[in-house]
Amino acid sequence: MKSYVVNNELRESVKRKEITQTELSNRVFRAKTTVNGYFRGDPAPLEALEEMAHTIDDSLLSQNFSHRVFDMLPPMESDTYQTNPMSLDIIQMMESNERKALKQKAMFAMAKQKGARSQEDTDAIQEYAFNFLDEVLVEMRYIVSILEKVDMSLMSAIKQRMPDWKAKKYVR
Repeated sequence: MKSYVVNNELRESVKRKEITQTELSNRVFRAKTTVNGYFRGDPAPLEALEEMAHTIDDSLLSQNFSHRVFDMLPPMESDTYQTNPMSLDIIQMMESNERKALKQKAMFAMAKQKGARSQEDTDAIQEYAFNFLDEVLVEMRYIVSILEKVDMSLMSAIKQRMPDWKAKKYVR
């Protein structure tokens, strides 16, 4: 089974959530020395990552783990941009405007048969998709920053929304 070094992510998360290593080890039913090892840089198995993520209930930690383990979208953590809702709204609007500027060219390229697309068409489609991905990255952090205002994690919000998404047939 593959293991992951997550000491930096764990340190930042317990600091955000004001949890001690002892509290965490008790809540995940693992020896304090084992949990302390994860904080020192010992590799943690996937099962331990899952237990700690659920226990700490920290959106950024869960996104970091998902990114490290499954190559999913990482959390937006920037040394340049602020991550408060107002700043993220501004960044999101900028990203949205950039994507909208690319949309017409990409949609025209997507309307063509695959064999009829030029390299320029392919590049336009890819640039549009990548810009959408930029927007999603910012939007995810925006949602997390809003949920932080009501002390809710992204995982808790998803659990609460799941019945509605199922009713709308967005998910199975």
